[in-house]
Amino acid sequence: MRQVPSHLINELESALGYEFVDSSFLQVALTTPSYKSDRPRERNLQDNQRLEFLGDAVFGLLATEQLFDNHRKDDEGSLTARRTHLVSGVALARLAHKIHLGDYLILGNGEEKAGGRTRDKILADAMEAVFGAAWCDGGLEAVRRIYRHLHVGEESTSMNEVLLENPKGELQKFCQRRHWANPVYEILDSSGPSHAPTFTVRVQIQSGKFAEGTGGSKHLAESFAAQNLVRELISEGVLSLGGERRG
Repeated sequence: MRQVPSHLINELESALGYEFVDSSFLQVALTTPSYKSDRPRERNLQDNQRLEFLGDAVFGLLATEQLFDNHRKDDEGSLTARRTHLVSGVALARLAHKIHLGDYLILGNGEEKAGGRTRDKILADAMEAVFGAAWCDGGLEAVRRIYRHLHVGEESTSMNEVLLENPKGELQKFCQRRHWANPVYEILDSSGPSHAPTFTVRVQIQSGKFAEGTGGSKHLAESFAAQNLVRELISEGVLSLGGERRG
């Protein structure tokens, strides 16, 4: 089994603000499933998936504790939305980029060639695995030390920013709360070459309100359209993180 050299482990520990008692936990956290799949005969080889599972729960616990203490006026719905924002794959990948976690990963050959060290999904999974490894090594105090050292969740995030991170999901929940049909997305235009298409999409809700968005894929165009409509609903005071006006 390939190992990350000790000097690089020390470098990563410095970035994390925590020195592992048993660095083998961290070695496993850095070993991706693609590396294991390249070596089917190494039966005792471990990848980071189990630690990722543990780290997901651990990171969620720390985020919940932080939000509960820091946002005492928020109700359950607002706290849940903030936690979803804080523990999202985007946020975890951002955290991993911050400490250059990709530089330390043990990747399979194909994933290495495909630029796996910078792929957000791989980085987010590895970040969770690191928290799982820290829990195994030093328990709650260890993961808290890393969490605080990385200043997780300390940047200012407005309620509206939280809503706009998942505009399609927020728009759907808005309609569900009013017992409306789901938002309807319609492709208005598709242009450009096959390798670089441009889509324009309209989203409309049951009240008749609609907005348009343009992007390099149907998914992106839908997301931008939903984002524009959510922005409009926010500006009208109809939609907010803590609830909505019924008028």
